[in-house]
Amino acid sequence: MTLLTTIGIFLLPVLSGGMLVHLLWPERDFKLLFFKFFLGIGIGLGLSSLLYFLYLFAFAGQHWFVFLQLAIFLILLAFTIGMERKRGKLSLPRLNLTRTQIILAGIAAVVFIVSFLGTGSYLLRRQQGDWDAWMMFNRAARFIYRDQPHWLESFSRQMDPIFHADYPLLLGLNVASGWDALGAESAYVQMLQSALFALAALGILVSALASLKSVGQASLGLIILWGTPTLVNEGAREMADLPLAFFILSTAILIYFYFVYKKPTLIVLSGLTAGLAAWTKNEGSLFVIGVGVALVVAFMFENSLEDTKKENIVSSRLRDLVVKFRGNVLPALFWYALGLAFPFVIVICFKLFLAPPSDVLSNGATRSIQQILEIPRHLEILQYLGRELYYFGDWTNWFGAIPALFVYFLLFRLPINKELRPAYIAGITMLAVQLFGDYGVYLITPYDLTWHLSYSIERIVLQIFPVIAFLVLAASRVPEEIM
Repeated sequence: MTLLTTIGIFLLPVLSGGMLVHLLWPERDFKLLFFKFFLGIGIGLGLSSLLYFLYLFAFAGQHWFVFLQLAIFLILLAFTIGMERKRGKLSLPRLNLTRTQIILAGIAAVVFIVSFLGTGSYLLRRQQGDWDAWMMFNRAARFIYRDQPHWLESFSRQMDPIFHADYPLLLGLNVASGWDALGAESAYVQMLQSALFALAALGILVSALASLKSVGQASLGLIILWGTPTLVNEGAREMADLPLAFFILSTAILIYFYFVYKKPTLIVLSGLTAGLAAWTKNEGSLFVIGVGVALVVAFMFENSLEDTKKENIVSSRLRDLVVKFRGNVLPALFWYALGLAFPFVIVICFKLFLAPPSDVLSNGATRSIQQILEIPRHLEILQYLGRELYYFGDWTNWFGAIPALFVYFLLFRLPINKELRPAYIAGITMLAVQLFGDYGVYLITPYDLTWHLSYSIERIVLQIFPVIAFLVLAASRVPEEIM
């Protein structure tokens, strides 16, 4: 099977995802159109995986899923054309770049080309991906594709836990459905899916910063993200960590955009991306909870940080919080649940009725409590986590990408607009909950702690690094002003 044929197979879910986003959020700003396209890549692949999961229950052994994808694409295309015809012609903006912007864009272009070629080289040399890819996601795809009538046996509880049959199926089902459409197994399918998520993660960061800040800040975002070797390498390994990072970043940016545009559909879309994070990897289910907590915290304190000079402060603040919970938090949680419902219900059903128990929870309550009470265990986790946060990205032997971002923020930070404070509160809260949950998993892991930390801590930080980069650059002065 040729690469062009495989690209054609992926065009249906990718374009369908972009049109769905545009229909839900019909903003026509040119930079936001790019953001919606890249967001649509991940959403389209995620929804296609969910639909194939449902399709297998009713039509396993048949081979017409691609025609269902085509029908969905044509329906969305008809609605999109109808909506755009009513709104008139889209005018293209003139691109007038300053010398600073041209220089930064040129550097960003060089970084992009070098990193893109590196990603392509890695994919061609290791077409089946690395350990987790061929042992978990591509293995699941082969079990499902080669024996569709008995695909449910792919999740046997007799399978060794090392194969992680409990892992969500976003990647594996997209590979299986791609092979189904092609009529044969082809490494191009998993290779292209990995590359698409890598490009999408970069695209949403760059286009969001271009819309919110400037071309210079977007170029800086590209340089930081794809100038980080760890992230570029991960984009070629066909594993789930970068797709998960894409959905985490998408959710954070969508919530940020909500506080800019005040469109409830942005919270709905954030619920959808959070749900797809849960369908990507087990850590995504923790992220779903973290986003819910972040929305409650952000909306509870929206525009209420100055209410400290009233008489009877305690009763006044309590009354204000109750009013805000009813008027702000409950609607936000409703919009979030609306977007979350479809993917997360499937995740719950998969976990309850199909997947074997997670090996991480196999210690039992007694042993887990004993491990939680071991002080050296806490110290070792903190040591590994602190070192990884400091050196993440393999930039230099002295520091990594996150300290560099922190220094940049200290030097060039901006006063945060009152209307945007909840967006930063939400972003920081979801990062804190995610890190705290990962910390808890290390505490109760049944595996040797040193091995588990060494094997996974870098990928845990990778999952949240793009959000850190976005929040820092969104809260800092742009290079056009600095230079």
